[in-house]
Amino acid sequence: MVAPLRGSRRDKTDLEFSERMPQRSSMIYVLAYPKFEADILRSILTFRSAHEPDRAGLVAPHITLVFGVQNSTPSEIAKHCELVATRTTTISVEFPSWEIVYDPFEKTHKIFLVTSTGTDRVTALHQQLYDGPHRSELHPDMPYKSHMTVATNVDRSVLEAVDVASIGTFPMKATIRSLEVVSLTDSRLSVIGSIPLVA
Repeated sequence: MVAPLRGSRRDKTDLEFSERMPQRSSMIYVLAYPKFEADILRSILTFRSAHEPDRAGLVAPHITLVFGVQNSTPSEIAKHCELVATRTTTISVEFPSWEIVYDPFEKTHKIFLVTSTGTDRVTALHQQLYDGPHRSELHPDMPYKSHMTVATNVDRSVLEAVDVASIGTFPMKATIRSLEVVSLTDSRLSVIGSIPLVA
């Protein structure tokens, strides 16, 4: 059952949380918040606050699994996530490296922490989550890449000068334990629910 979340784009690489881009209607996303050791999480939070403060203030460090669905209801998405979660065990992931990627939708550059261990399982989870009522909203021409965005800037040279090693020692290890269903409306994120994976 979907439980309320405690605490706390539109492309196929990340969430579109830019305040420069108005939201005309609600979009539903499915995220995974990797669980890091406390000191690593603190370092990531500090890094994001410095290098993507708007997004950092809106959403916790995450991997996006479903992007900006508009033609299904929150309950339809949540029910499908519940079904997928019943056959998915927790996923161990490692982020061993990073890369700078240009986002043509937001017309900006980003630093991705990319996964190695766990990539196949995260990608499979992404595919399963699209085998639902919103299947038509998947764009197969945009390959999925398992990653976590930690910095954003319109000027690539700014990101090239960033000391990514200041986050901590690579590889960074984490565990995905749940699916987080959220709604984005007018640059505001609302929680629909948190669905645990099989322990």
